[in-house]
Amino acid sequence: MKLVRLTREQNAAVVQAMYAVISAAGRVTPSQQEVESVEAIQRHLFLQETPIAGTPGPLPANLASVLATSELRLQVVRLMAMLPAVDKTLPIEKVEVVEAAAKQLGVAEFGLVMLRRIALKQYGRIMPKLTKQFVNYYWPISGQPEARAWVSMWWSVMPWFPGLRRWLGLDDLLARYRGLEKLPQGTLGHAVHRYYADNGFPIPGSPKSIPEGWARHEIYHIISSYKPSLTGELLLAGFIAGNTQEMPLEIALPALVQLHAGRKFVPGPVAEDLLRPDEYFRAVARGAAMSIDLLRGWRLWEHADKRLEDLRARYGLPEFDEEERRRLLEQDAVLA
Repeated sequence: MKLVRLTREQNAAVVQAMYAVISAAGRVTPSQQEVESVEAIQRHLFLQETPIAGTPGPLPANLASVLATSELRLQVVRLMAMLPAVDKTLPIEKVEVVEAAAKQLGVAEFGLVMLRRIALKQYGRIMPKLTKQFVNYYWPISGQPEARAWVSMWWSVMPWFPGLRRWLGLDDLLARYRGLEKLPQGTLGHAVHRYYADNGFPIPGSPKSIPEGWARHEIYHIISSYKPSLTGELLLAGFIAGNTQEMPLEIALPALVQLHAGRKFVPGPVAEDLLRPDEYFRAVARGAAMSIDLLRGWRLWEHADKRLEDLRARYGLPEFDEEERRRLLEQDAVLA
């Protein structure tokens, strides 16, 4: 996603479209949390200093005409698709409004199909394609689909398979990750090693470790400063969704549904009511503000010896202000 300063006309149309979602086209009264979400999107993603209110009702007739570019249309639909999950019941009526807007704007992608399946609790119909998306785009170190990513997934459940560890080069990988400890303090590589040690996670290449590609998730934690706690994971999902163009809804929706709505459909913990709209959409905006998409060919080993703070500055990552950090520390959501 990108940070975009909307015109007054565009902002009015987008807000009305989002109110159409949270009111199910005028059939229900939006909750305070839903209203706060629309306000937070305006503030953080569309750079509106003073958010405006919408009116429960249908989609605006001028939505397609004021959103002229395909990139802006796609971003608006993706943000609209997050709103039904703010209502923990995920009513299909709200999903249908998102689908109607997507049709008007010519937007079609798997994340929208996934949203409908979640609302209907058809989780089994999601998982094969969702797994394919993750293994193709989230796990590979190169940021591109690769056969080795699929094989590494099977190693995590069949480590006994003859020759598989050697073929994947896991002994060399383990030695390489252990070597990160020798890098100077303050470098990204040293921070990665310390992160694994502090949290008790097995480093890539070691027994019971996750595939190296999935370790990109931990890199996101380190760069963004969101802690691997329940609230931190929800904020990190928003951060990644904002940072990437590849599969933002595939990352954002499972976290919102599992850590806010309390519905389990992917491996991992379940919680309810963790969403705080301003902080969540601020996390989305922090990811969107970055000049680099970490899912597009970014490699740890090309940057491990660089100072972490220098990388954050180079990538344009917004820093936490003092009040924001205080709130996140209270929620156990930020790395100390």
